[in-house]
Amino acid sequence: MEPTKPAPRLPKRERTRRQIISAAIEVMAERGLAQFAVQEIADRAEVTTGTFYNHFRDKADIVEAVAIRFSSEMMEAAEERRRTLASGSERLVDGCRRYLSIAREAPSTALLVLELAIASPRMLETIGEFVLADVRRGVRQKEFRIFGEQAAVDLVHGYIMLAMRQIALRPMPAAYDRVVVATILQGLGLPFERATALASLK
Repeated sequence: MEPTKPAPRLPKRERTRRQIISAAIEVMAERGLAQFAVQEIADRAEVTTGTFYNHFRDKADIVEAVAIRFSSEMMEAAEERRRTLASGSERLVDGCRRYLSIAREAPSTALLVLELAIASPRMLETIGEFVLADVRRGVRQKEFRIFGEQAAVDLVHGYIMLAMRQIALRPMPAAYDRVVVATILQGLGLPFERATALASLK
């Protein structure tokens, strides 16, 4: 058996860019999108502001880069688990739980994700593609009964974003997460019993 080859080292420019984005995530989570400063990000990344502007045009550009990082990492983290789930409803439940767990485990990060979703339409579109795929699968499997695809995606997005905010800002019982997921499933047409059972699965 041949030894595993180490992953190739990224070029310096890409390493620096990633370093700046990681620093930006920390600063934005602490300060919010309305309050952060480029100088803070540069200091946290241990680069000059000149280096920052070599990689990003302005504050809007770094916000978009952070939004893309979040959405791509969430999708990558979910991919292996999604392959083991056959139904659209199970996949949807898994996705909802992932976002609610962010609010439980890292409230400031959850609030940043909510800000990014508003500031970056591209982020919401990327996540929405996965939600839409799950909704379509559920419809094909005759689990979901919906009035329209966009309304179904908006139902999932809107409720999960509100629930994330609730969890991040105030103590909410653990059962709240299950109730949120079950309510979304009911909104997509699942019977009460099936929605409750799916929302309770580990």
